[in-house]
Amino acid sequence: MATNLAKLKSSKGAPPPADDAPDVMAEDNRPEKTELRPLQVRIPVSVFEQFSEQAGREFGFTHGAKKQLFLKMWQAYKAQNM
Repeated sequence: MATNLAKLKSSKGAPPPADDAPDVMAEDNRPEKTELRPLQVRIPVSVFEQFSEQAGREFGFTHGAKKQLFLKMWQAYKAQNM
């Protein structure tokens, strides 16, 4: 989105008027919040590194990738054992 610099020249020190933008707070379509709890386990460094790399490959090397991989594994486990 490009900034309209013409608005800045005509305002003589006053801030430019706000552009019309949709109210993103009114359109909150995020899923319902769920209470989270930490799950801490101690595993060998090599397993941690392999798990981290797999999570990065599947979900991108971003915050939350290991959580997403764990949840995917949990869903697969539950589907297999039901």
